[in-house]
Amino acid sequence: MKFESQRVAKPYFIVAIVLFTGQVLFGLLMGMQYINGDFLFPEIPFNVARMVHTNLLIIWLLFGFMGASYYLVPEESDVELHSPWLAKVMLWVFTGTGVATILGYLMVPYARLAELTHN
Repeated sequence: MKFESQRVAKPYFIVAIVLFTGQVLFGLLMGMQYINGDFLFPEIPFNVARMVHTNLLIIWLLFGFMGASYYLVPEESDVELHSPWLAKVMLWVFTGTGVATILGYLMVPYARLAELTHN
C-alpha cells in the first residue's frame, strides 16, 4: 500500500464480507421456510428473516463503499487520511448499531418493537 492510512479499509472489507455471508445465510433460511413452512418458525419468523436479509444487503454494500473510499481517497489525492482513528471509531459505531438492530429484530417480537418505536 502506498499510504499507511489505507490500512483502515481492510476492516471495512472484512465486515462487509461477514455481512454478505449473513445475508446469504438468511436468504437460505427464507428459502427453507418457503419450502418447509415451519422450519425455525417460532424462533425466526419469515418477515423478520426478510427484514434482516434486506437490511444486511444495504449495510454490507455501505461498508464495502466506505472501505473502497478509504482505500481510494488517499491514493487519488496523494495525501494521508486526516484521522484514521476516526474512521476506525466509525467502523465500530456502525457495526455496533447494526448488531443491536439485528438483535432487536430477532429478540423482540415485531408487534412489541413497533409499539416501542411508535411505528
